Amino acid sequence: MSFDSLQQNFAHATGFIYDRTTSPRKMLGQFFIVSKSRAVTTAANVYNYTEAPWGLELYLPHPDITLGVKAIAIHNDFDKREARNYYLQQTGSPLDAPPVLLNDLATLVMDATLSELLPDKVAELNRALSIPFSSLGVEASGNVKGTELFSVINSVLEGGREGLLTLYDKRNIPLARLQIGQGTILRVHYKAMIGEMAFAELVYRKPAEGFSFQPNATFNWGGVRDITVPTDQLIQEAVRRANEVPQIVSYLSSTGMEARFQRSVTDFDPLNVSENVRWFVELLWSALDGYIPVDRLPERLGVDTYTILQALRELVNKGYVALLNRASPFPCNGQLGTPLVSHTDFDISPGDPVTAFYLDPLSGAATWQQGNFFGVSSVLQPKNLLHTIPILPGSSGALILKNYKLVGVHGGAIAPKPGNDNQRLFQMMWIGALLDMSARKLRTATETGEDETDGIAGLRSKLDDKAAEVEAKDRLQCPNCMSFNAKPGPCVTCGTEIEAPPIDVVPEKPLDLVIYKAKKLQEQYGVTNKHLAFLGALLALPLFGMLMCSTPTTPPAIVDTKDAAPAVHQNSEKAMQAAVEYAGFKATPPPGYWFEDTSAITGETKSFGLYSERANQKVLFVIYDDLSPCKNLNNFFFKPPYAEVETGDKEGKLEENHQVFGEEGDFHYYASRYPTKEVGETKVVLTGALPAVDPTKCILMIATNLKEKTQYDYKSGIWLVDQMGSDRTKRGNQQLLSKANGGIPTATTTDGASGEGSELATPEQLTEFLTKASEKIQGGLTIPADAADELKKKKSKKLKVRVNLVIDSEGKLTKIDIAEQSELESVTNSVVKAINNATPFDDVPKTKDGKVGIRVMLNMDKITLEQL
Repeated sequence: MSFDSLQQNFAHATGFIYDRTTSPRKMLGQFFIVSKSRAVTTAANVYNYTEAPWGLELYLPHPDITLGVKAIAIHNDFDKREARNYYLQQTGSPLDAPPVLLNDLATLVMDATLSELLPDKVAELNRALSIPFSSLGVEASGNVKGTELFSVINSVLEGGREGLLTLYDKRNIPLARLQIGQGTILRVHYKAMIGEMAFAELVYRKPAEGFSFQPNATFNWGGVRDITVPTDQLIQEAVRRANEVPQIVSYLSSTGMEARFQRSVTDFDPLNVSENVRWFVELLWSALDGYIPVDRLPERLGVDTYTILQALRELVNKGYVALLNRASPFPCNGQLGTPLVSHTDFDISPGDPVTAFYLDPLSGAATWQQGNFFGVSSVLQPKNLLHTIPILPGSSGALILKNYKLVGVHGGAIAPKPGNDNQRLFQMMWIGALLDMSARKLRTATETGEDETDGIAGLRSKLDDKAAEVEAKDRLQCPNCMSFNAKPGPCVTCGTEIEAPPIDVVPEKPLDLVIYKAKKLQEQYGVTNKHLAFLGALLALPLFGMLMCSTPTTPPAIVDTKDAAPAVHQNSEKAMQAAVEYAGFKATPPPGYWFEDTSAITGETKSFGLYSERANQKVLFVIYDDLSPCKNLNNFFFKPPYAEVETGDKEGKLEENHQVFGEEGDFHYYASRYPTKEVGETKVVLTGALPAVDPTKCILMIATNLKEKTQYDYKSGIWLVDQMGSDRTKRGNQQLLSKANGGIPTATTTDGASGEGSELATPEQLTEFLTKASEKIQGGLTIPADAADELKKKKSKKLKVRVNLVIDSEGKLTKIDIAEQSELESVTNSVVKAINNATPFDDVPKTKDGKVGIRVMLNMDKITLEQL
C-alpha cells in the first residue's frame, strides 16, 4: 500500500467529537474507528457525557460524514472524580492545563443518525456541565450580551472602581478577563490574544453570556504590558474594526469566514508587504495551507480577525495567495475508511521511533509527527506509556503508531518530573488496554441484534491468538505484518503480496467425511489423539452414573414476569408551599427531584425536603424563627442535626464557601466527612444556611445521600440551592449591580428629602425631563460614515434604532436593552455610545419606585424620547 493510500484511509477513519448542545458546537477531542459500530477516544474527552451520549456528534471531515453516539464506556480504572473536580475548578487561564490522568481510554458505540435534542434534556445537561458560580469577592454579576458589555465597562469606570472584570459563557466557564484601574482598561486576555487585539476580537465575536466584577482583584498576567490607549478610543477603534470585517470578507470571498486560501507562489519576501502587517505575515503565510478557514486563523496566530483580513487582502491583491479553487479541500466522498487494526503482538522499547497521526484541530488537515517512545508512565499501571511527540493541544485521541501500526492513543502533555524540566513528555494509553473493556459493557437494548464479539473488533494480541485464528479461518494472513486480509493480493496494511491458499478438497464418502471433520476440530483446538481418547474415557463413567441416578424434577414455580413499575414520587403540597413561602424557592423542582414532607423528621419545627433518586440526594431545609444558623453556622458544623452521624472535627472538612443567594444575603455552607456508628464508616454531609424571605428568620440546610452506604457528591446540593433560588439571586444581582453604579436607587427629591411624603413628579416635569435628555443624547450622537448615504433618503431602516432604558433617581443607567437594531451595527453602536456619554442625566423626576423607564428612538438623524 502506498503512503498516500495509507494516509487517506487513516484520515477517512478519524474525526472530531463535538458537544452539539452548544452554539456554536464545542470540540472535545478526536476519535478513530475500530469496527463498523465502534470508535476509540480518550476518557477525558467524553466522561461528562456517559449518561447523555445523545449530546455528542462525531464528524469525519475528510469523507464529510456525521454520526451520533449510542453509548459510552469508560475504562474502569479512569478516575472520573478527579477529572470532574478539575472541570468544576477550571479558571480559563492559559496556565490552567488539564491534568492527564491514568487509564485515559474510552470506546463509543456509533449511531448512523443523530438523536433529537429535547429541550428538557439539553437544559438538564447544561445544568450538569455548568460550574457553580462563586460569589467570593464578587461585587456585581449578571447577564451580558453584545453591546451590553460597553454598559458594564462604563458602569465600572464611572464608579471609579478598580478590579477584575471576568466574562463567562453560558456554562459559567471563564472566557476572557479585563483588568480595570486608573479609570481605564489596563489589560485584556481572550483566547490566545492579549491587549488591544484581544479587546477588538471580543467586540467582534461577542462570546460572553455573563460577567462578574471583583474589586481590588487581579490575575496572573505575567509579562503582559498595559494598554496605553484611552478607553474611549479603544472602544471606538474596536467597534470600527468589527464593522469593517464584513466588508473585507465580502471583498475576499462569497463564502464568508469559512473561505480558505492557499499560497500562489513558492517564494515570498515579507519586505514586499506594508509595515503594519509585516510583523506577523510570515506566520500567516505558513498557515495558509488551503485547509484552515479564515474564521480559525485568529486562534492559530494569536492575532485579531480584522488585522488578519487586512493582511490577507494585501496578499491577495499582490498575487501571493489566492482563494481555494474548489468547494472543499477534503474528498467529501461519503465513504468511511477501513476500521483501524490495533497491533499489540510485537515489542516496543524506550528510544524506539514512533509516529503520531491526527487531524489538525483547527483545519482538519491530516498531520504526521515523529518522536520516540520514552517508557512507562507508572510502574503500577504499565499500560500507561510516555512518548516525546509534541502533538498540538486539542488532539487528544490521536493515533500513536510504530512502523505505521496502531499501538497507542495519545492523551496529552504531562507535568515535567524532577530532573527532567527540559524534557517535554506526553502520555499515551497502550492500545492493548482495550482488552480490559468488554463489548458487553457497551451493549444496549437497541444493539442486541448486532453481530458483535466479546471484545473490541480489530484488536489482536498474543493473548487471543487462538480466538483470532477461529475468527479468521476464511481470511488470509500476511507473512510480513501478520494482519488478516479478505482476499489474495497486496496486503491492506503493508503491501506484501499474499498468495492464494491451496484448495481444500472435502471427501464425499461418509466415513472419510467424519474423519475429515474430526481432524478439522483437532486442528482448531489443538487436541491430540491421546487427549481425545483420555477425555472420552474420563467423561463416560460419570455421565452414565448421572443418567441412572437422576429423577424427574418438579416443575418450576410460576413467577410473575411483569416488570415492576418504577416508583413515582408525588410532590408534597405542604412542602412545596413551605419552600415557596419561607425560602422563596421555585414551585417546580428540577427534573428527577420531588418535594418531601419532612414533618415526621423535624416534629413541630417547620421544614421541607427535596429528594432525588437520580442524584442520590436528600436535602432537608429546617426553618428557624431566629438567625442563629445564618450568624453561627459553625455551631451546626460539628454535629449536623437530623443527620445520622457522629460528632466530626476540622480534619474532616472538605470545603467551606459562600455563594450569592437572595436579595441581600448569601448561602454559607460546609461540606465535611463525618464518622458513623459503624466502625470505619464515614458519611459526607453538606450543612448550610440561607436567608429566608422573612428577614427575621433563617433556613438551615442538611444534605446527604439518599441511599445508605453510597457515595454522595455534595456539589449537587450546592447546585440545587442555586437552581431553586435563582429568581431571588437574580434580584440580588441586580441590586449589587446598582450598588456598583454608585448606590441603591431610592425615591428622593431634588432637595434631598426622601420618603413617601414627598410629592411625585407631574406629567409636565416628566415631559421637560424627556426633552432635556433627548437634547443631551442628540448632542453626543455621530452618524457613522458608512451610513452617510442613507441621510439623503427620506426614510431608511438603516437609520432606525429603538433602545429601552431604566434610569435611577441619581440619573444613572440601571438597565439598557436594544429593542430594535439598525441593519448597520455601527449605527446601533453610535446610539448606545451617545446614551452612555449622556449619563448621568440631570433632574430626574421622582417616581414611586425611584426609577424612570424611557425609550430612545432614532429616526434618520433625530433622537426622540418617550416614557415607557
